[in-house]
Amino acid sequence: MSQERIKVLLAKKKIDVHGRGSKLIARELRDAGMEVVYFRFGVVEEIAEAALQEDVDVVAVSIMTSGQMQVARELIPALKARGMKDVLVIMGGIIPEVDYEPLRQLGVHRCFPPGLPGGVVADYIRENVGTASLA
Repeated sequence: MSQERIKVLLAKKKIDVHGRGSKLIARELRDAGMEVVYFRFGVVEEIAEAALQEDVDVVAVSIMTSGQMQVARELIPALKARGMKDVLVIMGGIIPEVDYEPLRQLGVHRCFPPGLPGGVVADYIRENVGTASLA
């Protein structure tokens, strides 16, 4: 990726009241020089549409209330349908480790557990943005 600023859509369910972790990650990504669009969604299609409209490099979904498999099953095809096949898709939050591999198979590039320093997420994004593929 060139020296352009990395743009991240950080999406979280509207009904999920646990927003502290996603706000901390948003701040840490901003501190790492990334532009962060914080987005609360009702349905997954809204994430894909916001990602397209904002022309983001990364779609990061915060999951604190389960439903990660359904989100991934809907999100990846919705991004592909909008021609966003090169966007990096990551998830973080309360996601059982047993779901990491099935999520990867669906197209999620990486899952992050709660409590990681934001630098870990920022480093992963910097190292992988521009090389990801949803194809």
